[in-house]
Amino acid sequence: MRNFLRSSFFGDQGRLWQVLFASLVILLFGCQAREAPLSPGAATFKQEIKNCLTGLSASLMEPVAKQDPAAIKAALEKVESPAVKLCRLCPFEIGVTNPSGETLASYPVKGDDKGKDYSKYDLVIKAIKSRKIQQQQFFLQDGAKLFLVCAPLIRADKLLGLVAIAISSVEAEKRWGLTEKEFLAIDFNT
Repeated sequence: MRNFLRSSFFGDQGRLWQVLFASLVILLFGCQAREAPLSPGAATFKQEIKNCLTGLSASLMEPVAKQDPAAIKAALEKVESPAVKLCRLCPFEIGVTNPSGETLASYPVKGDDKGKDYSKYDLVIKAIKSRKIQQQQFFLQDGAKLFLVCAPLIRADKLLGLVAIAISSVEAEKRWGLTEKEFLAIDFNT
């Protein structure tokens, strides 16, 4: 019976190896998730956000490690120029949290940052668990939509905190032609 199946299904031994090899190639290369090609505006948005996060991360690493809100605010003010350049005329906000999602500082300052706890937000939970950049859309009480990008601050394999950038979806669409679908499809980790 075994010889019958081998000879009728695979033919001789040589064909068996060809089928196994082809199957292995398909599994290895055909099943990998790839980021869809981005529009020029979405690609520019991705690069500008990544550059901004890189600069923010470098400036914030020490103050966040020390959990020093005054030093964090000072660091955010120093990186204001690149952030404003990122979104010259669009409303944006940068927030910094500790490793559990409690706010340490935000910029521009809008009232008292103390006591804001984002630890229950899906975006924060995903960024903490995955230790990778995450994004999602967020709706304000007035119905306005924001695009949020949240990046972990990691040093020596230890999560120090998170930095998040919030940008108005309307302004992002005006400046970069960025749609909600495109924003959600961007992989900021590549």
